[in-house]
Amino acid sequence: MSSDTDSSPGPDGFTLTLLKRDGWPVAGIVVVTVAVQLGVFLLPQAYGAPLRATIPASLIIAGVWVALASAIFAAGPRSTISGILRGGSVADATAVLLVVLWLNAPEVSFLAAVKMYCIYASVSLCAIAAARCASSLRFRYFWGVIVGVLLVIVQGGLFWLPGLLQLVPADHKVAIAGMGLRANPLYGVFSAIADKSGFVWHYADVMYRITPLGEDLAVPPVQWYEPMVVHLALAGIFSATWLLRRRRPNLPG
Repeated sequence: MSSDTDSSPGPDGFTLTLLKRDGWPVAGIVVVTVAVQLGVFLLPQAYGAPLRATIPASLIIAGVWVALASAIFAAGPRSTISGILRGGSVADATAVLLVVLWLNAPEVSFLAAVKMYCIYASVSLCAIAAARCASSLRFRYFWGVIVGVLLVIVQGGLFWLPGLLQLVPADHKVAIAGMGLRANPLYGVFSAIADKSGFVWHYADVMYRITPLGEDLAVPPVQWYEPMVVHLALAGIFSATWLLRRRRPNLPG
């Protein structure tokens, strides 16, 4: 029997096993996630930072944390269900930040908070599915770190995408820029609040000092759901790969 398979005498025993095995780890992950994300939102305000300035910062850190933490926490457990619970709790805990933003920031409506949660959840699912794809338990932590870093690099596309565009023919620049934006969950997050906040990631004044993206190219708008679809599709591909691997006999982990 595969080591990823959870066995129990019945639903009650199964639930009790999950609580004993994953209850405290999940609680710890939730507490740490809430502390990190709310800290980025609340601490600068305690030192005089305006609310409007802390919204983008908190959403960016939330995206980075979800990518890294979901992959790393999902990679460790031997049980697949434990990996999903621990990795998924990162996205669920991010809902606390989104509720706080909804209650305190006029720029964030309830619908926008729901949209942003869906985006973060898709990133978390992608990270979990990718981390669990490692061929053996021995390499899951290593692969989880790699996956988390890669997802963070994607979110930092504002910094490396302009350089990449300098290497491609002019006829393809807009198309590649569009693909880069649609793969970046932070563009979807800021698109969800663009109507009320007036903050568009690659059109913000401060961004013109560090990147030409948005200034030199007529970059197409990004709908909030497009990065979500991309990450859900990737999660599906990783999950299918994992399922195919499990069907092979005598494969460890």
